[in-house]
Amino acid sequence: MKIAKFLALGVFCADPISAYTQPAEQMKTMAVTGAQLSGGMARIAADICQIDQGRIDAYKERARRAYVADGNFGGNWIIGWSNQQQAVDDVLKLSASSPEEYTQTIFETCAEMGDEIGP
Repeated sequence: MKIAKFLALGVFCADPISAYTQPAEQMKTMAVTGAQLSGGMARIAADICQIDQGRIDAYKERARRAYVADGNFGGNWIIGWSNQQQAVDDVLKLSASSPEEYTQTIFETCAEMGDEIGP
């Protein structure tokens, strides 16, 4: 499922990275990717898990500080947010087609999102 792949990628990219040893271009690329992943995770958290907008905003500011090498953080956040529309649609379709799978997906996804988004 797209959510599982997205979460696995997000967890991988969210792990601490020794950025001090990376050339500037690699740091910028990592920051762009991080901003897009963060925006996408926020979309999942907001639309699927119904996580409070205040928590999403705080998460966005933490991500902005973490990915300062991205000169277009806001634009890349929006790209990540938009890229998750299909994943949101797929999960919402499960509610009608497979209620048990929907419940399990929501449970697993939202546990991860709650941890990632933070308080």
